[in-house]
Amino acid sequence: MSTQPDTTPEHVAAPDHPVTTRAILLGAGCAAFLGWGGHYTRHIGHTTKMAADHLPWGAVVPVFFIAVVVNKLLQKVNAKWVLTRAEILVIAGMALIASALPSYFMGYVIANTAAPFYFANEENRWEDDLHPHLTDWAHVREPSAVKWFFEGLPRGAEIPWEVWVLPLFWRLSLVAAIGVLALCAGSILRKQWVEHERLTFPLMSLPLAMAEREPRGAFLVGFMNRPIFWVGFGLAFFQIGWGIIGYFVPLFPALPRNFGVLDFGRDFPGVHTSLYPMIVGVSYFIGLDVLSSILVFQVLLILEMGILNRLGIEIGATHTTATSQFENLQGFGALCVIVPWTLWIARGHLREVFRKAWYGDPTVDDDREILSYRSSAIGLFLSALFIIAWCTASGMPVYIATGFLLVVVLIWLGITRLTVEGGVISARMMRAQPVMLNLVGSLHFTPAGIAGLALTEAWHKDIKTILMADLANANRLFEAYTADRRRLLIAVVTALGTVVITSTLYQVTSSYATGAFNYGGIYGPFIQGVFDSAAGHIRDPFRVNRKQMMWSLFGVITAGSTVILRYALPRWPLHPIGFVAATAHPTNRRNTFPIFVAWLAKLLILRIGGIRLYQRSTPFFFGLALGYFVGVGVSALVDGIWFPGQGHSWGLY
Repeated sequence: MSTQPDTTPEHVAAPDHPVTTRAILLGAGCAAFLGWGGHYTRHIGHTTKMAADHLPWGAVVPVFFIAVVVNKLLQKVNAKWVLTRAEILVIAGMALIASALPSYFMGYVIANTAAPFYFANEENRWEDDLHPHLTDWAHVREPSAVKWFFEGLPRGAEIPWEVWVLPLFWRLSLVAAIGVLALCAGSILRKQWVEHERLTFPLMSLPLAMAEREPRGAFLVGFMNRPIFWVGFGLAFFQIGWGIIGYFVPLFPALPRNFGVLDFGRDFPGVHTSLYPMIVGVSYFIGLDVLSSILVFQVLLILEMGILNRLGIEIGATHTTATSQFENLQGFGALCVIVPWTLWIARGHLREVFRKAWYGDPTVDDDREILSYRSSAIGLFLSALFIIAWCTASGMPVYIATGFLLVVVLIWLGITRLTVEGGVISARMMRAQPVMLNLVGSLHFTPAGIAGLALTEAWHKDIKTILMADLANANRLFEAYTADRRRLLIAVVTALGTVVITSTLYQVTSSYATGAFNYGGIYGPFIQGVFDSAAGHIRDPFRVNRKQMMWSLFGVITAGSTVILRYALPRWPLHPIGFVAATAHPTNRRNTFPIFVAWLAKLLILRIGGIRLYQRSTPFFFGLALGYFVGVGVSALVDGIWFPGQGHSWGLY
C-alpha cells in the first residue's frame, strides 16, 4: 500500500474557468520574478539561488505569499474575491514551469553566444582551431559588442542590440522547440503516469497542500492551523534566522550545519553529514521503498568505488563533492534500462495515443490532456525535426544530431521519471555530449561537428533542472480539473514566454551594465571549459572510448537486475529509481544523511501509528520545507538591501 498522502480533495467545485485572467496575471508575475531573480541571485547578488531545483524557493515563496497573504487581504475586502483552489494551483504550476529556465538554462544560452570570441587568446588558439567552424547566425562576433558584454559599456555607449538580433532569434527559436517537445511528451505520458501507474509525485505534495483552504481558523491554508506545522517551520526558519544575525555581527556564534564527513576508509568516498531540514521535509513524501533503495545503493556504490580503488583499477576521481564520472556513467547505464522499461510498461497507452493521433479513434479519450494526442504527436515530431535541423546547421552530421537528440531525450525522460516517482529535488547526471564523444569517438567528428556539439552546451549543460520534469510535475497540479483542460495551454505558454523574455532581457542588459565577466561561473570558467574541450578535441581527436563506456554496463546490470527482481518477486524491497538517484548529485553522499533522517522518521511513524499518524504528522514536514523556503527568501531580501553583491548562500550544495 502506498504511504503517499492523498492531497487531492474528495471533490472541490472548481470555477467554470480555473484559468482565469487574474490567475494568468499572477502566474505571469511569478514567472517574471523568476526571470529576474534566477539571474540576480545566481550571478549578481550571490545569495541563495532562486531557481536551481525542481522545487525551488523562487517558485514556492511567491505562491505561498499569494495563498496566505494575498488571499487573506482579499477575504477581508470581499469573501467572494478569494482565489480558488483551482486558481492557486494554476499559479503554482506556472511558477514551477518558469523556474526550470532562468538560472542555469538561460544563463548558458546567453553566455555561450559571445564567449568563444571574448575568451580567445594566443594560448588557447581558438582563433585558429575553433573560430572557422563556428556559425555566424548563432554567435555575436563583433569585437566591441563582445568586449562590452563581458566588461561593461563605456560611458555614453548603448547596447548594440542589432548584433544580438539574429543569434537571439535562432537561440530562442531552439528554446521554443525544446519547450514544445517537453510539453508534447508530457501530454502523451500524463495519463499513463497519473491514472494508470498512479505515480505519487512527491515534490507536488507541498504545492497541492498549499492550495487547500481551511473553513475555520486563522489561516486559509489548512495545515498552517495545526500547531505541529509551526514546530517544523520554526526549527527550519530558526537556523537561517540565527545565521542572518551573523551577517551583521561577524563574531556572532553560528549554528552548525555540517557535521563533518562520515569516513569509510582511505580509498572509500565519504558521506557528508549535513542536515538540511528542507530535504527531510520533502523526502518524507517519497515512498519508503525508494528512500531505503537510495540508502542501500549509496552504500553499495561507496563499497564498489573503494574496492576498485584498493585494487588499483582506474575509475577516475571518486572523492569529489559532486558525482564522479564513474557514478555518472553507471547512472546513464541505469537510464538505458529504466527509460525503455518505462515506455514498455506504457505500450498499451502509447498504442491508444497512436490510434487517436493517426486514425482519430473515437474510443480513445484525450479530453483531459492539455494538448490533443494528434497535436502532441505532430508537435513532438516537428520540434524534434527542428532541433535536429538546428544541430545540423551548426555543423553536426545528421546522424550525429539525431543520435544526440535521442540520448538527450533519454536523459530528460529518465530525470523526469526520477522526480515524479522518486521525488528527487535535483539530479545532476551524465550529459549527452560526453556520451556521444565516447560512443562515436571525436575522430569521427568533423571540426565543424565538434564546434556544433559545443554549441549544444548552451541548452544541455548543467542539468540541475529540466523543463520536461517541471512540466510533468505541473501536470499533477492541474490534475484535479476535468473541464477546461485545453485552456491550461494559455497558462503554460504564458509562463514560458514570460520567463524567457524577462530572463533574456535582464541577462543581456545587466551584463552590458556591469560586465558579465564579473559574474564568474557560467560566464567565466564554466563556459571557457566548454570551448577549451572543443578546441582540444579538434586538435587531438580520439577513437571510441570503450573503457569509459564500460562502466555504464555496471549500471545496466544493476538496474536491469533490480527491475527483473522487482517484478518477479512482489516483496523485493529495492527500487531501480533508488539506484539512479544514488548516482546523481546531490542525492549521492551530499544529501544522504537528511534522506536517512526522513526514512527513519517515516518508518517509525508508520510502525507506531500507521497511516493515521503519518497523515497527522505531515504538517510538521511541510513546516520543515516551508521554514527553509521562507527563511532563504528573507535572507535574500536582507542580502539585497544590506549586502548587495556580497550575499550569503543557504543552498543545498
